[in-house]
Amino acid sequence: MRYGVIFGLLVLALPALDAAARTGSGLWPVEIFDVMDGQRLVVFLHNEDIAASRPWQPSEGGPPLTIAEVLEHIKDWVVKDPRLTGAQVREIELKPIHEHVMEHRWYYLVQLHGTRNGRPKAFYAAVLFTGKIVPAMVEPASIK
Repeated sequence: MRYGVIFGLLVLALPALDAAARTGSGLWPVEIFDVMDGQRLVVFLHNEDIAASRPWQPSEGGPPLTIAEVLEHIKDWVVKDPRLTGAQVREIELKPIHEHVMEHRWYYLVQLHGTRNGRPKAFYAAVLFTGKIVPAMVEPASIK
């Protein structure tokens, strides 16, 4: 009896898991690893956010989100987050999202400098072409 219930659950769950895996719309975020200013960074993006971001190919002209628009989105983000009070943009890089089901997706990687507890601190964020901002985390050093 117990094995019949387990088998029944597997039969019901496998098609849903297979469909999610094929469409890339699983529950797990997409991990993007990058380097900026000598720091290894990781950004966790949701497939829905990547899909909502407009595709772009450099050969077709400028990106759909300009640097001026990125700066406006970052400015609004800094105002809303008290941890970022006084932070200023130091660097912006335009980066492709590699090896994803959705091709030709890009984002801006932004470095801000501010202070935390009276000490200089760098903050990082990814800005998708929709204007959505996703904080990037400094990847911790591995434990030896």
